Amino acid sequence: MRNFFTKPWSFIWGGFMVGLAEVLYFLKYETPIPITTGLAKMFGTLEENISGTDFITRTYSGDIHWVLIGMIFGGCLVTIIERERKSWVKYPPRVLMLAFFGAMIFGFGTRLAQGCTAWHYLGGIPAMSLTSIVVAIVSIPFAYLAFMLMAKLNAGGFMKHHEVKATVQKCVELEYQTETLSYDPDHKPYRDPVRLILTAFFLLLLVSAGWTALISDSANSIGSIPLFELGLKTFVGLLVGIGIGKSGFGTECAVMSPKSLLMKPKHFEAMKVAKITQTMFTGMMPFAGLLVAILMFNLTILFTWIVLGWDVPVVVEAGRYKYGFHLGHLVGGPMLGIGSVMMLGCEIRTYSRLGMAYMTGLAALPGFMLGYLPYSLFKDQIDDIFFSRGFMKAKNMLELLPENEYIQYGFAGVYTAILIWLLVWTIRKGSQIAKVTPREYIVKSTDEIFLKGLHTENSGGVK
Repeated sequence: MRNFFTKPWSFIWGGFMVGLAEVLYFLKYETPIPITTGLAKMFGTLEENISGTDFITRTYSGDIHWVLIGMIFGGCLVTIIERERKSWVKYPPRVLMLAFFGAMIFGFGTRLAQGCTAWHYLGGIPAMSLTSIVVAIVSIPFAYLAFMLMAKLNAGGFMKHHEVKATVQKCVELEYQTETLSYDPDHKPYRDPVRLILTAFFLLLLVSAGWTALISDSANSIGSIPLFELGLKTFVGLLVGIGIGKSGFGTECAVMSPKSLLMKPKHFEAMKVAKITQTMFTGMMPFAGLLVAILMFNLTILFTWIVLGWDVPVVVEAGRYKYGFHLGHLVGGPMLGIGSVMMLGCEIRTYSRLGMAYMTGLAALPGFMLGYLPYSLFKDQIDDIFFSRGFMKAKNMLELLPENEYIQYGFAGVYTAILIWLLVWTIRKGSQIAKVTPREYIVKSTDEIFLKGLHTENSGGVK
C-alpha cells in the first residue's frame, strides 16, 4: 500500500480521481467543474490589488478560485509524497516559448469555445452534449498539426505524460537520447533567472488572489463563502491535482491517442518522439483514463436524472444569442487542440504541473493572461462575430429527441453502453499492444510498463 502512494499511478487511477472530483462537485452544485473563467478572475485580482488597470476586470471581476488552488496544491502534494520536485527538468527556450504561445492560443480559445477541454470533455461528453463532442472532434486534427510543429522544432522528445527521474536515468544508461533531452545533471534550476521571474509572477498571483479572499466581499471570499463549500471546492481541486500529478492525466492527449493505432513505429521515430510517449499513445493509456472519468460522471448524471429527477446539466452557455452550437465552437475547438499540445498539456494539467514546479507550467501562466485580454477588451464585438452565428439552439442531444421520457432514457442507456464498451475495448486492445495483462494495464504506471518493455527488449538483445 505504501508503494501505491509513493509511486506514479496508471492513467486509469488518475482518471478515477478526476472522475470522483467531477461527481462530488456535481452532487453539490449540479454542474460540471468550472475552471477557466476562475483563472481570469484570479488575474483580475492583480489589477485590483496591484496595477490599478482594468484590462481584464472590465469583463472579469477579481476573485479567488478555490478549485484551481486545490489543483495546484494537489500537484505540489504529489511531489512531496514522491519526493521529487520537477524543477530538475530542463526545457530549452524554444519549448518554453511554445508553452507560452500555446497558453495564449488556448486562453483565447476557451473564450470562443465557451470552455476549456476539461469543461467540454469531462463535463460535456458525460452530459451528452453534441456541442462538446464536436469541439473534441474538431480539436483533434489541429492538435496533430501542433504535434507535427513540435516535431519540426525538435521538441518531440519533450512530449511526455511526466518526467520521472528514475526512468530518465535508466534511459541515460541505455543511451536512449529521446528520453533524456530534459536531463542535465549540472542544471541548477534556482539559478535560472527566467525560472525566478516566472516563479515570482506565480507567487504574486497566489498572494493577490489570497488577499482578495481575505478582504473582499466577492462570492468566494472567506467572509462570504460557507466554510464547507470552501473546503469542498478546494478538496475537489486537490483530487484533480493529485490524479494528474500521479498519472499525467490530460484531455487532449487522451483524444489523440487512438489515432496512434494507424501510425507505424518509424513515423514516431522520424518525429523523434520519446519511446515512453509511443508506449503511452499506442497503448491508448490516456484515452482509457479519460473514459473512466467520463463514465463515472455520466453514470452519476443518469442516476440523478432518472432516479432523483434532476435536470441533465447544461454545459453550453447559450448567452444572449440563445445558440447552443455556434461559430465560436468551430473556431475555439481547434485553438484548444493547438494550445494544449504546444504547452505540453491541457489547462487543468498545467495547473497541477505548476504545483509540481514544471517550467512549462510557469511559462504558460502569463500566456493564459494575455490570451484572455482580446476577449475582455473587445467582448461585445467578439460575441457578435462568433456567437450570433448559430447552427443549433439545442444544448444537448436529448433536446433533439421527442419529448418522451422512455425514448430519452433509452438513448441515454445506449450512450452509456457505448462508453462502457469503449472503455473495455481500450483496456483489452491497449494491454495487448503494450504487451501486459489487463490487470497490469490498470494498476501499473506508464513508466513501469515502459521500463518492463525496455527490460524485455534488452534481454532479447534488441536495443
